[in-house]
Amino acid sequence: MAVDIEPLLQKMADLAPRFGRAQEDLQTMVSRGRARDYKGVMQNARLVLEAILRSLVTEELKQTPGKAMLDELVTKFRQQANAGIIPTNVLAHMSTVQAWGNLSAHDHAGSLDDSGVKVGLEEVVASLNSMVTILAWYSEKKGLTAPGAATTAPAAAQLAPAAPKKPGSKVPLLAGGAVLLGVIGAAVVALSPGAKKDPVVTPPPQLEPFTLLDTVYSTWKEPVPPVACRRAEDAAQVAKVATDHQALALIEKPSAEAAYLLARATHTALKQTSPALQVALACPGFAAAQHLAGLVAVREGRLPDAQKYYEEARRLAPGWLDNRTDLAGLLVNTQQTDEARKEVDGIIAAAPDHPPGYLLRGVLKNGEGDKAGAAEDLCRAVKLGSAQARSLVDNAGIKCP
Repeated sequence: MAVDIEPLLQKMADLAPRFGRAQEDLQTMVSRGRARDYKGVMQNARLVLEAILRSLVTEELKQTPGKAMLDELVTKFRQQANAGIIPTNVLAHMSTVQAWGNLSAHDHAGSLDDSGVKVGLEEVVASLNSMVTILAWYSEKKGLTAPGAATTAPAAAQLAPAAPKKPGSKVPLLAGGAVLLGVIGAAVVALSPGAKKDPVVTPPPQLEPFTLLDTVYSTWKEPVPPVACRRAEDAAQVAKVATDHQALALIEKPSAEAAYLLARATHTALKQTSPALQVALACPGFAAAQHLAGLVAVREGRLPDAQKYYEEARRLAPGWLDNRTDLAGLLVNTQQTDEARKEVDGIIAAAPDHPPGYLLRGVLKNGEGDKAGAAEDLCRAVKLGSAQARSLVDNAGIKCP
């Protein structure tokens, strides 16, 4: 299935005039995307996100951001004291942009003969999908409008010259139910012969069809599917039955997203593998589908296959903690110690309050004979709320402070 980047780029171009000093980087992202400079797109996305977060620190936290960079800024809003300022699903999107921006900004190769990081269309679409969601959220939160737009007009309405209204006639409607602006309550521009009309105000991206579904993924702490895997016309229906494998099975010609939800619900409720999983996997860039395939492979005892699926999901959604945790756990259980340690250390660095990172590091240290270090990490996991760590600590007779 071909992935179309242009709708995302156009949404960003429409939103760019609302974002002050970040406008230039947004416009550069659009230009680079159309020129297929995908690494450049992700690098500029990182700068835009950093500008948004610095603004939030200044306006919401009433703090001076100083020289804080993106990683520090994202971590600040993950802290419990600042919970709720950024919705969980938007924060997850920010983690995706952050991770891809970091990856694209560095070479990561060794010898000059080695290949550097490859960033293709599927990867940049995943990042742009997250960026559009972030921009739409911030624009709505701050009530941003394009420069010169009439602030009294409804966001979904387009400005148009008011037509004479006959007595008793109905007010005409635009697509989506927006009322054409009349003389009262709107800024009316008198058009003299030869005068130029003001540009039409472009409404923000219409993300409403997926609002309920995005909330479901936010609850699960999963990345949302790529745009190409979704279908707006049945999104609301799918959201209502997202965990009901029987209802999902009744959908004719399901989208890749609906197929994923069916496969997920079947795996969760019945511990069975649904053929719908293959439909979801056929959609490029679908990180959650790749991760689910890994869970299925683990259940079926196909650990090498599970690792491949987990690693592909990690490539597509580098900031997804649950995926990284499952991958690290698999590496620990298959005694791939060096790889496991790198993954675990990366989890702890990215999310210092994520208990599974300390749990897994404690297990690794215990296997290496570092009993004191293992006890310290396991107790840290207990303090952060890990029931599994509590069980290990109790069984080992470890006394946590």
